[in-house]
Amino acid sequence: MTNINISYSITFPYIMFLFNRFLHSIIRFVLVSVMTIAMVLGWSAIAHSQLPSLPTAASNDPHKPPNGVTRLGMYEIASVYSPLDRSLLFEIVSPTVFNRSQPPDGSLPVEVRAEEITQRLMRALNRTNKAKQTPLVSIAILNQDLILQLSDDQTTRPLRLVTVTEPDADYHGKNREELAQEWQKILQAEVERINRLFSHQVLWQRIGQALQISIGLVLGSVVLWLLRQTLIRKQTALQVRHEEQIAAVKQGVVKRAEAETSTTIHTIDTSEKKTDADTAHQRSQFLDTIRRQFSLKHQLGIYSLLTWLLFWAFILMWYIGIAVIMYRVPYLMRWSTDALARPLALLIIWFFITLVIRIGKILIDRLTDVWTTHSSLPLSETQRIALRAATVAGALKGLITFVLITFGILDFLKIFNVPTSSILAGGAVIGIAISLGSQSLIKDLVNGCLILMEDQFAVGDVIEIADKSGLVENLNLRVTQLRNSEGKLITIPNSNIMNVSNLTRLWSRVDFSIVVAYENDPKQVLEILKQVCKQLYSEVEWRDRLPESPQVLGIDDLSHTGMSVRVWIKTAPMEQWSVGREFRLRVRQAFEANNIQMNAN
Repeated sequence: MTNINISYSITFPYIMFLFNRFLHSIIRFVLVSVMTIAMVLGWSAIAHSQLPSLPTAASNDPHKPPNGVTRLGMYEIASVYSPLDRSLLFEIVSPTVFNRSQPPDGSLPVEVRAEEITQRLMRALNRTNKAKQTPLVSIAILNQDLILQLSDDQTTRPLRLVTVTEPDADYHGKNREELAQEWQKILQAEVERINRLFSHQVLWQRIGQALQISIGLVLGSVVLWLLRQTLIRKQTALQVRHEEQIAAVKQGVVKRAEAETSTTIHTIDTSEKKTDADTAHQRSQFLDTIRRQFSLKHQLGIYSLLTWLLFWAFILMWYIGIAVIMYRVPYLMRWSTDALARPLALLIIWFFITLVIRIGKILIDRLTDVWTTHSSLPLSETQRIALRAATVAGALKGLITFVLITFGILDFLKIFNVPTSSILAGGAVIGIAISLGSQSLIKDLVNGCLILMEDQFAVGDVIEIADKSGLVENLNLRVTQLRNSEGKLITIPNSNIMNVSNLTRLWSRVDFSIVVAYENDPKQVLEILKQVCKQLYSEVEWRDRLPESPQVLGIDDLSHTGMSVRVWIKTAPMEQWSVGREFRLRVRQAFEANNIQMNAN
């Protein structure tokens, strides 16, 4: 009994966790499906039951034909579409109306006439659905006009559909009787098609096909969801495994460094060889870590791309499925053509923008990899480039994303017939006004970009700018912040940085100079300084701060105060001050032990 309770207590929470996760996935799936259907149906053209009003002052230019109307000299042409699926039936023609705000008396713009015919065809569709027998389209004469009318068994009065005019016949190159017979055949075929599609047998058959497609969409969505979950699990496992490898590499480097530091160095030659080996080993380990990091990014990028492709496969599957359903079900056919117009254009633009953004980010990562993993550079420079590359790569990725999204928004506006030229002109005017009011800010940003790209200095460097100096504590595109020796935080706009001195770029130097009295033996003084340099360079505590042995240059100056002796000590970045203090202390002690006089007095 106890075992059963324990098993139940372990299994039940796990089952509830899986159930909640599955429920959340179903809710998200339903929401995405509803949004996709709304996008397809929401942008479809809606048929109105009244004739369109003539253009007003708020409309487009009344002297130009509206969308869907073609002007050919004295004639204007518009298309008449099927009320069932918006397919083209025929074209009608009317005399040109040069000013739609004031049309001539008795003249009807061609778009108004086309809309009137469309509404009559919609009424014909309703009559056809209610008729027990297929209605007939016939040719009749009304007030000396040749018309096409629809007769059915439900009403005694025929429905007038189209009036065949002389401009129609002139444009099509036929007389009115021939054109009327041609349009009669087209409309009769359309009526028969409507009658056939709305028959109970065909209607229920197509509804059944739509249900099958819907079930297939649901099953396909479940398969795509399972594939996506598999990719996410593999991506997470790869991330964890690589982090463990990086931690192991870093731990191994630390242990080897501690073991090598505790070893006593007996000779200078042996120390030099060991230091060179240590530096090469550290550089190799660091480059290996960088390569593994970029290898991780590459693999994670592949998984991210596959996940992105699955998302678009889901969108494409539902879009095609909905379009096929709309083509099959007669009640939805009127929106089928519009479903492949604006929504499809928006999806294509969205797809290619996200694709180009991803390709751009991959190329930036590849270039960053090549830039960072340069085996011929010293370790400090490689580390510096690695930190700098991350900042530059992030800025470039943000710039690419901003530019492409901006172009995408402009394309979206074009699809909805929004004049983008006026928007761009207004944006240019606003940009000029902002630039005139914030010239210093723009200079800060430009100079900040140059500082970053040229690597003049970085966070952690000690620099001098004019009469200000200190440690670079913060650096961005607008300002540089320094912390001086008194602890003051100095903020300098990047536009004010003209000349900068970097005291810690790659390596530093102690420029040691001391004046000794003429009574001392110059050779003895130089020999003592060499011994001090040799002893400092041989000690483990200071060896890692000295890339090479200090150089005793010799007597640099002779004056009435004594002989000036100079020593150059090359140090690692940021170590010149600690090395200089230690070296001065040892020189003072060595001179006192050997009775070397410091000056002539």
